[in-house]
Amino acid sequence: MFDSVRNYWIGFNDPLEGRVGFMYLDQKGWVSTGIGNKIDETEKPDSAPTAEERERSLAEAREFRWLVNDDGSQATADQVAADWDAVKGHLELAPQGHNAFRPPLTSLHVDDDEIDRGVFAKLDQMEATLLSRTEFSGFAAWPANAQLATLSMCWALGPTLNDFPVFRAAVARNDWNGAADECHFTPDEGTIQIRNKLDREHFLLAQAVADQGQPVEQIAMQLSDVFGVQGALLALGFKPGRQDGADGPSTRAAVQAFQTANGIDPANGQFDDAATVSALGSQLAGAGFDVLSV
Repeated sequence: MFDSVRNYWIGFNDPLEGRVGFMYLDQKGWVSTGIGNKIDETEKPDSAPTAEERERSLAEAREFRWLVNDDGSQATADQVAADWDAVKGHLELAPQGHNAFRPPLTSLHVDDDEIDRGVFAKLDQMEATLLSRTEFSGFAAWPANAQLATLSMCWALGPTLNDFPVFRAAVARNDWNGAADECHFTPDEGTIQIRNKLDREHFLLAQAVADQGQPVEQIAMQLSDVFGVQGALLALGFKPGRQDGADGPSTRAAVQAFQTANGIDPANGQFDDAATVSALGSQLAGAGFDVLSV
């Protein structure tokens, strides 16, 4: 993958998944941790694992360096298994989100450095799997936005994408508009709904990059709407909340923070303020992004 994708990866996913240092169940009832790192090999969502699935899941969980909450010592294999079993045993809590699995339900945690290590290890594994498949053989030369969106799908669904034959055919022929039409997955709610919207947008941007002959190694952005401005703010370290396209209080506060930091007067919080859009574009370009014209 291009460096631009790797460097943007945590900033892209953190608002979607959050940074969680303990085990929890995602929306489909799979044990996860970190920034959406799935550590669960149970085939069926919202179901208990077979003995074999449990053992493979525990092997994944034990790849992390777990620490005991009480004293900070490194957890044993049995302690990791106990936390995993405790979380998986409460499938009824999955709809409540990760906070339902805070201590005392769990007793172990991973630190921020270990979360980052786990994120990039998973990212590299996904890329390796993609490159081994015929449809993705040209992945290294795809526009950065197409790489980002495909890896985003893999982050949620696994790296094979076996259930998306039409999508795989589209990317094999570098049809990014076609990929945008076929990247949607379910349940289209919560985090998944926002990821679907993000992935579609980045495939459309990949098509624009290809059509306009823009540099493929840079992540392209547009600043023509709230959605694009939210992405720019996230890329520059401001926090508009999730990139959902809604001009809500968090987005307006982030725009105001950007305006204040850059001496834009008045700091009105308006995403379409001309001076603000111009400053965002300049700073994105300085940070290595490709800002496309409307």
